[in-house]
Amino acid sequence: MFKMKMRSINYFLVLLGISIGIPLGTGVGTFFYADGLSYLSNNPRACMNCHVMKSQFDSWQASSHHTVAKCNDCHTQGNTLTKYSQKAVNGFLHSFAFTTGYYHDPIFIKGFNQKTAQRSCLGCHAQMVEASHFNIETFKQKSCTDCHREVGHRKW
Repeated sequence: MFKMKMRSINYFLVLLGISIGIPLGTGVGTFFYADGLSYLSNNPRACMNCHVMKSQFDSWQASSHHTVAKCNDCHTQGNTLTKYSQKAVNGFLHSFAFTTGYYHDPIFIKGFNQKTAQRSCLGCHAQMVEASHFNIETFKQKSCTDCHREVGHRKW
C-alpha cells in the first residue's frame, strides 16, 4: 500500500515537473534568445529586435522628435509599474503577432496604443494646446497625428 502511494506521488511529481518545466524552460530560452533584457531599457534600438520594426525605427530617426523623445516617451505612460505593464502586454501581443504572422503589413498603431500616444502628445504639448485656437473637445475627438502625420514617424 505504502509502495503504491509512493509510486503515484512520484508519477505526480514527474508530471508536475514536466508541465511546469517545459513551458518555463521554453519561456526563459525564448526570453534570452530574443534579447528580452533589452526591452527593459529605454533604448530605441530594442524596438528593432523585431525585423518588422526597422522601418519604424528608421522613420523615427528621420523625424522631428528623434532628439527629444524615445519610443517609451510616446508609447508608454504613467509610473514605472504602469510603463512596464504596458511594455509587457505589448511585448506579448507583438511577439504573438510576429511569430504567427498575423499582423497588418505595414504595421500601424491602433486602439489602446493610439490613445496612449495621443495622451503623450497632449501631455508634452499642454501649453501649446491651451494656447491654440482649438478647444479641448477637438483634441478629444481627433488624433494629433490626423494633422501632424510625420511627427513621430516620418512617412517615406
